[in-house]
Amino acid sequence: MKKGEAEAAMPHLLDKWVEHANEPWPPDGLYHYSFGTFWTWLQNNHHPYTQFRAVPNARYVMEMWFDRMTKQAWRN
Repeated sequence: MKKGEAEAAMPHLLDKWVEHANEPWPPDGLYHYSFGTFWTWLQNNHHPYTQFRAVPNARYVMEMWFDRMTKQAWRN
């Protein structure tokens, strides 16, 4: 898996996770989404997307994408 492929798939993966976890969507700023829960779900269900080269690592990069897409980038 390449980083660009994982980034392109991120919106679809996030939609699938939201549906599976019954999370409120779209983000409205009142609810805080859990990247840890998303990451665990991703590793259990779509493991190849967690395996790409990145600095410092794939988890960190995906967390930045996750925060941006869930409008939680203010935490970084």
